[in-house]
Amino acid sequence: MKKILLGASPFLFMFLILTFITREKPIQNLREHTVTAQYGLLTLPAHNDRDIFNIKGQWHFTPHQFYYFRDNTRPLYAPLPGKLSETALKSDFGYASYGLRVVGLNPNKVYALQVNHILSSCTIVINGADRAGQGQPGISTKTEIPGKTISIATFKPSKNGTADIIVNISNFHNRYGGTDKSIILGSADIVNDSFVFNLLSYNIASTVLLLFSMFFIMLHLNYKKMPYILWFAFTAITISIRVSVFYPHILAYIWPAIPWKLYFIVRYSSMPLAALFFTIFINKIFNIQYKFVYRGIIALCLLSIAFIVIAPTLLVSQYLYIQQALIFIAIIYDVVIVIRALVKRKKSAIWIAAVLGILAGFALYDTLVSLWVVSGKLRLQEGAMVAIIITVIMSIDGYANAIHQIEQLIEELKKIQTALRRFFPNQLLMFLQKNSITEINTGDSSELSMTVLSIDIRSFTSISEQLEPDEVFILLNKYFALVAPIIRKYGGVIMKFLGDGFTALFSEKPDAAVSCGVEIQKKLQEENIRLGNLPAIRAGIGIDTGKILLGIIGSDSRLDSVVISNTCYTAEELQAATKVYSNTIIISESIFKSLQHPEDFHIRCIQNSPVIGETEQTVIYEVYDCDTPDIQSKKQKTASYIEKALKRIKEKNYANAQTYIAKSLELFPDDPLALYYQKVIQETIYNL
Repeated sequence: MKKILLGASPFLFMFLILTFITREKPIQNLREHTVTAQYGLLTLPAHNDRDIFNIKGQWHFTPHQFYYFRDNTRPLYAPLPGKLSETALKSDFGYASYGLRVVGLNPNKVYALQVNHILSSCTIVINGADRAGQGQPGISTKTEIPGKTISIATFKPSKNGTADIIVNISNFHNRYGGTDKSIILGSADIVNDSFVFNLLSYNIASTVLLLFSMFFIMLHLNYKKMPYILWFAFTAITISIRVSVFYPHILAYIWPAIPWKLYFIVRYSSMPLAALFFTIFINKIFNIQYKFVYRGIIALCLLSIAFIVIAPTLLVSQYLYIQQALIFIAIIYDVVIVIRALVKRKKSAIWIAAVLGILAGFALYDTLVSLWVVSGKLRLQEGAMVAIIITVIMSIDGYANAIHQIEQLIEELKKIQTALRRFFPNQLLMFLQKNSITEINTGDSSELSMTVLSIDIRSFTSISEQLEPDEVFILLNKYFALVAPIIRKYGGVIMKFLGDGFTALFSEKPDAAVSCGVEIQKKLQEENIRLGNLPAIRAGIGIDTGKILLGIIGSDSRLDSVVISNTCYTAEELQAATKVYSNTIIISESIFKSLQHPEDFHIRCIQNSPVIGETEQTVIYEVYDCDTPDIQSKKQKTASYIEKALKRIKEKNYANAQTYIAKSLELFPDDPLALYYQKVIQETIYNL
């Protein structure tokens, strides 16, 4: 729980700061008073620059006229704030003038009159001069331009401390005409500062909602197992947009040229859109739904939004109560789902119950304000921030649990991956152009240019026959434990273990494979791996390079990797040839010609023609770097005689070949290669 609260602390801190800012007065010791006008006259009490007055009461009223302070022949009065339908018009549609004389003003001070949003438009005239307005009042739908913002009219009273105020109002675009907010009067500095402060605080609230939404979106992008959080982010974004189009009408100040129709659409589609997103959020998080009701709510929300976009604004505003009823139905449905989730003890049910309760309560309050049942500011953005804080804590809780599970899973996967690498090395994945072993499928294959090293233990069958079964594996594991790291050191990968031998692939130049073979032979000589009095392990190595086909064979339940290539066959044959020529490493002509630095190795040709009695032309070489310095010196001295003997054998001049072999044996009597060819030549001459 401590970790959860710690993770949520930045959001809680931000919310507390925002709450403090919105509740704090921009000017210390600001005094607000409610004053009532009677019969079109308002007498202000003694006041100073710190006093602000909320004006209510009776104004002079002149129907079907603009710029009339009062009708002297037939004086009428009407409440302001109030609806046009509460006046002599008896209708919410029409136009008229409201007049009020204010007495008791300081003639040396500058005042400001703040008129909140009028439905649909107004102009403010003070002491005979137009001071401010909202849209353009008209005498019909065609001539009226609805307003989008509040109005602040700055003026200086007459010398006798009075001000005659006329508010021209018309409504042909909305279901209500007039306003339900008090008219505010006070020092120009105080009124302007208060409005700017409110504008900034609501702008901060809207921005914070967007930031929270971005947090949820990033959370969803980084952790796909919480798809429901994306829908809550959409809900928060929608509420943020709603905040921007209601008091103090942030969007209208950011984008003054926004068409009134678009402003109207954004304003009234925000609530069904929020209900749509939140209902989907509830469905996604609990996976509980009454399909018919759920789909019906989604469909009705979409139809409501489409109706707002397509239908005339007057028609939309007249049937706004249907939209509000739809939102109420969506809330009831969401409450039922949350109750079911609580009964089933679903994870996060308590969190969501709190979120829903807060949002539903504030949404109901705002609905009552919009219906003019109660007078006040819209508060949904404040409730939304509280709900978001709760959701943040819930998300951090779920995210923390998920991270813990992921950490455990990662540790387990590491162990599995380590185990799998023993059976299927990462290099093979690279060769097959795969990123993970999970991508491997039957039939995957790749044609590559590789160097193949084949190695096999000499006389292992006879050695193993003298050992117990468990001793055989002990000996083999000692051998592989010595050899395998050397293979990896030179960039090789063991393709397959074949009892007492294996095949390794090298993607680098052949020099690496040859160096690997030399080091293996030296290590085997140094370590003398053996059990008891049995001979130490010795091995033969054959190396070839060329094209190979690496692929996957098997079935869905059992897969294996396989190499299909003459190169592998040749490497195995060369490895077998080390028994014939009594040496340790034999390389093919392809390897010899591909070496970048042949001078780094001790190499001599050991066959450049078909072996007597065979027909296949083969050129092969011995690498004897693993021999003792004395033997290396002798092989270097006899190399020219061996080459000349091989050339004569190729020409079938066996007598001369025998002469060169004899000279070689004079220098190196124990040379296995010379002894081998001496025997072969003698048998050939004898059979001729």
